[in-house]
Amino acid sequence: MAPYFSTNFMSMLLHALFVIQVFEFSHSSALTNVSCIGAEREALLKFKQDLTNSSRNLLSWTGKHCCEWEGVECSNKTSHVLKLNLEDHSLGGKIHPALSELKHLTYLKLSFNNFGGHMPEQFGNFKNLEFLYLSYNSISGPIPATLGQLLSLRGLFLSNNNLSGNIPESIGRLSNLKYVDFSYNRLDGVLSKIHFANLNSLTWFMSMSNELVINVSASWVPPFQIESIGLSSCKVGPEFPNWLRTQRNIKQLLMSNASISDEVPYWLPDILSNAHDLDLSSNMLRGNISGIIGKKTPRLGRVSLSGNNLSGDISNSLCMVAELYFLDLSNNQLFGRFPRCWGMSLNSLEWISLGDNKLNDQIPSSLCGLEALRGLGLHKNGFNGVFPDCLLNLEDLEFLDLSDNLFTGRIPSFSHTIEIINLEGNYFTGDIPLQLCENHFLRYLSLAHNNLSGGIPSCFSNFSLMWANSYFTSSSITYGWNKYLTVVVDIKGTSLEFTSTFQYLFSIDLSSNALEGQIPEGLTWLARLQNLNLSQNKLIGKIPSNIGNLRYLESLDLSNNKLSGEIPPSISNLDFLSCLDLSFNNLSGPVPLGNQLSTLDYQSIYRGNDGLCGAPPLKVCYNSSKDEGDSVVVWFYSGLGPGFIVALLGFCGIFHFKKPWRISYFRVVDRLIEKLSNATVITILWCKRAFQFQLRK
Repeated sequence: MAPYFSTNFMSMLLHALFVIQVFEFSHSSALTNVSCIGAEREALLKFKQDLTNSSRNLLSWTGKHCCEWEGVECSNKTSHVLKLNLEDHSLGGKIHPALSELKHLTYLKLSFNNFGGHMPEQFGNFKNLEFLYLSYNSISGPIPATLGQLLSLRGLFLSNNNLSGNIPESIGRLSNLKYVDFSYNRLDGVLSKIHFANLNSLTWFMSMSNELVINVSASWVPPFQIESIGLSSCKVGPEFPNWLRTQRNIKQLLMSNASISDEVPYWLPDILSNAHDLDLSSNMLRGNISGIIGKKTPRLGRVSLSGNNLSGDISNSLCMVAELYFLDLSNNQLFGRFPRCWGMSLNSLEWISLGDNKLNDQIPSSLCGLEALRGLGLHKNGFNGVFPDCLLNLEDLEFLDLSDNLFTGRIPSFSHTIEIINLEGNYFTGDIPLQLCENHFLRYLSLAHNNLSGGIPSCFSNFSLMWANSYFTSSSITYGWNKYLTVVVDIKGTSLEFTSTFQYLFSIDLSSNALEGQIPEGLTWLARLQNLNLSQNKLIGKIPSNIGNLRYLESLDLSNNKLSGEIPPSISNLDFLSCLDLSFNNLSGPVPLGNQLSTLDYQSIYRGNDGLCGAPPLKVCYNSSKDEGDSVVVWFYSGLGPGFIVALLGFCGIFHFKKPWRISYFRVVDRLIEKLSNATVITILWCKRAFQFQLRK
């Protein structure tokens, strides 16, 4: 089985480093049981002073015998420091210029740390330096032109930093330079033939993911014979580089996204006769696929030609590349049938991506012979017929994308290891198979836009990778191949294309089918779900009361069903929800309130549910207990007036018919009036006398 290819040049890098290490240790006479030169010890201590974490990770850097310190090797003859290897020591800080006092240093390895600052200009003093490793740090600023003074240098590794500016032309003087890596920085400017003028020994050159422009004439003949060349994401085009025609030892050619818009040169297969790694993706290459892959390129192991304008029939040319383990020809204009030679001559294939082409016909059963297959992407083609049952025996299959084709029949019962299933946009019929629930590692499932019927299996709760307490780790698909994943997902009301970030998405999409029954409560166990789309089906019943358990949910679409009842209050617990659609159901009752729900568009979310009420534009909710209290008050005041009138009439009627009662009543009233009048007069006289008494004082 072919090894995983976690980066697009990793295999060649490991090979080169292995060769370097063998050479270094084969010719080194460095030992540690020798004395130490004082000036070099002081230089090392100054270097240590500017470091962070040095007290914890360089505990041995004390005393006079610096040749016994960790990472330091000295010559057994001269006691000079020859090697300093502090790779992956979690060191930070700046590289002190005093390090250049180690004038006999041949090997400096500080990669995989967190060094910052600029590269010291004094590095040009390392006259004997043969290998310089500073990759995977945070070094910024320009590459010093003084590096052109390192005439003994054979390996220069500066990748994965924050270096900026131009690559100095002085690099072109280093006739012994064999390995160069400037990749993944912020370098810009032009690379001309002056940069390569005397690089006679160069076999390995990587400068990917920079903003460099390669500007050499079509007649330029390089002084080297390159084995590995990486110019991805640099501006190489628009013409295909003609200078490659002179190279006869190419094993690795990486020029993706290189602004090449040209016909495939007829001589390309000739220079790829020994190549095992080819990446020309994301350009605008034109021509027939057989002009790249065929009997002249039998050693190709990884081929990435996606995102071009290549055409032709692939049914024969692929059968001539026996060592192929990775194939990505997606997003081209290829046509014809699926090759019939799978499993016979191509039994090492682990990844096939032929999506977004014009291929048709049925999937041949010979594909079932690819026992190492982990990923199969055939989206946006014209494949038809029934999915071969024998593919279910591929125990290592983890990624399957058959979307937007013409497949018919029932949904297959997939293996237990599959993580990503995308079958949307086909003509599959029947029920969702219960065997699908046995895929405990499933994290993406899309069966949308088919003709499925029946209910949603309650056993979907078995997708344990989506549980809240699950331990999520990157599998070989998500870790090794994730940058080749391209899946279009209907999420948040639109179609989004996911690439490398797809490995972090948990999603279930069963929309646009004829599914019936209720939404199973078990779906609320899948707390890691970020996208749940069950729209445009025939689902009935209530929304699960524990819908709020899906706390990572960002998009929820239950529209165009027959759901009824109230919206569960727990839906207000969905703090990450940015898209909600419950429209065109039979929901009723008050709409829950919540901080996140208040940011969404009420008018579009709830339309088509006449029974819902709440904040405008919805109708006002009817509160029965409040209305009952208001009616009691109304009845009390409306009865108070007539009651008073009836009582007054009864009182007057009695006095009208009972003369003795009338006489007695008025006598009592007269006496009360007389007493009140006397009391009033007495009170007035008392107040008057009191007022006059105050005036006399």
